[in-house]
Amino acid sequence: MLKKITSKAKGFFKNSRVQTLCAMLAIGSAAAFAQNVAGDYSAGTTALGEVTKQIALYVPVVVKLCYAIAGIVAVVGAISVYVKINYGLIATYRLLA
Repeated sequence: MLKKITSKAKGFFKNSRVQTLCAMLAIGSAAAFAQNVAGDYSAGTTALGEVTKQIALYVPVVVKLCYAIAGIVAVVGAISVYVKINYGLIATYRLLA
């Protein structure tokens, strides 16, 4: 009886689809156990929360810095156009139109 079962099992596992399925099940279960064995993630979760708070504190400062840079660019551009118009450069009128 045992010989009959082993011969059937050998024939069953010669199929490439069955071998692939067994390999996938073995690898998948190993990955699942690895996730469970990894341990406590509370330190990482706490650190990510703290970093999120710190980044949120920098956002208003960065926005104000961007506004300041945009203001400087706008003033320099306006002065440039004003100077060109006062000198009567014809290309300026074509640029503005």
